[in-house]
Formats: sequence, C-alpha cells, structure tokens
Amino acid sequence: MRENVLTLSNVPLGNFCTYHTGGNARLMKIVYDVSGLVESAEGDSVVIGCGSKLLVSDDGYDGTVILMRISGIRRTDDGVYAYAGVPLPALSRYCENNSLKGLAWASGIPGTVGGAVKLNAGAFGFCIGDYVKSVDVFDGKGIVTLTKEELGLSYRQSNFDGIVVGAELTLTEGSKEELLELRRNYFLKRRSTQPRGFSCGSVFKNGDLAAGHYIEQAGLKGLKQGGARISDKHANFIINDGCATSKDIYTLIRTAKAEVKSKFGVMLSEEVIYLGKF
Repeated sequence: MRENVLTLSNVPLGNFCTYHTGGNARLMKIVYDVSGLVESAEGDSVVIGCGSKLLVSDDGYDGTVILMRISGIRRTDDGVYAYAGVPLPALSRYCENNSLKGLAWASGIPGTVGGAVKLNAGAFGFCIGDYVKSVDVFDGKGIVTLTKEELGLSYRQSNFDGIVVGAELTLTEGSKEELLELRRNYFLKRRSTQPRGFSCGSVFKNGDLAAGHYIEQAGLKGLKQGGARISDKHANFIINDGCATSKDIYTLIRTAKAEVKSKFGVMLSEEVIYLGKF
C-alpha cells in the first residue's frame, strides 16, 4: 500500500520544473492525499505541481518543497471536480471524453489544477477562472471551501491564501466531435506560434499590448546568455537549450525588463515564480 507522504532529501528541483534548471531542495515531501498534505504543510514549505512557471535558484531551496500529487476527477451536476494534482491536459481529455465543453484550450498547458487556480492560468482568451465554481483550500488549520468571488481572480493571479486541494468547475455539454476539433485547432495554433524546448511558456504577462511585441521591438529576439536564449519564434519565451543555468535565464529576464522599460517606458511583470535566492 502506498504511503500518503514520501519524504526525500537533497532533491534536484530541475527534475520537477519545465525549465530543467536549479539546485536542490533540502527536503521534498510528495503528497498523495489530503491527510498527507495536512501532515506535510509547514511554515517554510512551498507547493509545486508540474513546475511549469517555476524558476529555481541555482543554489536551490533551503526549505521543504511539497510535490502535489493528489489526483482524481469526478463528474458533478454542473461539470467536474478535479483535485489539485491533476495535470491540465488530463483534465481536458477527461472533459472531452465525457462531452463536457470549456477546457479544450487547456489541453496543451503543462500545469496542474492547483497551480492553474493560483495563477488563473489561461490561453487563447480563456482562463480557468471563467469556469471555477468553488475551490477547496487548506488554510493551515483545515479545509475550507471558497466561492469564486472569494478567490480574487484576475489576469494571471489570485488573491487568496492557502493551498489548493481541489476545484469544482462549471462546464457545458458538447459533442465529442466538436471538442476533438477544438483540441486539434489549439494544438496547431500552439505548434505554429510557440517554440519547442525547455521553457516556462510565457515569461511575462501581457498588458495593453503583448509582452512579446515589446521584447521583439526592443530587438531582443535571439539574444543569448550562456545556455539560454530569447526565442526567435516567440519573444515572450526564454528557452533553455539544454545547458542553461537559472542565472542565465534570470539574466535574460532582467535584460528584457530593463530594455523594454528604457525604450518604451513599459514595466513588464513576470508570470514566472522564483524559488530560492536570486
């Protein structure tokens, strides 16, 4: 029988984030159910899922990282309930197989439900907040249910404390053929506009204009630092070519912010979350 918590020490965090960079976590606790989460949450702990928006310091993190693996999806009267560790592509495919419309756009996002709610993840003009009905959160004392209004969701952010345990999403009925076609179209759009390679997706939030527009107009496409580069295909992507350090990526982030501020008077705001000291 699987334990509800697996504890590891000196874990290379690059294995658990999509940039594939960064040092070690002093402790990692992999949690598989709610009781394991409650047991593991401590003052210095941070929770990660797929690490798709995470940049870990090359010096690592001298604390506890909780790896969210609480999984499971079930139908509800209005849509689905999904636990925090469910990957968004798996949730999107579940909805497609059950003729539930609303999450086809999420099929190519390498994140989990918990992170998606915390960051109000989205793509193609949609975001997870469009479909959230309520969210179960561990607030340090127990599990509380927050309504959509209590989450403070806005563009790529939320305003609530605690660890997401699961979310109830309101969806509508659709045909499998329609949903399959939507997924295929989103896949083709991603393939035609987004670069391949190790990245966190969009580095910066969009404003009045797309962040990539400002970075491209600043002449930064293709700029390299060590093993990292600003993508030639999409300027809001920074790619680890396989040998980058987190410092390389961080240097390009700082450079892009400084150059865009200098040339256009616009201060870019990161979607990236930093873990450790930079």
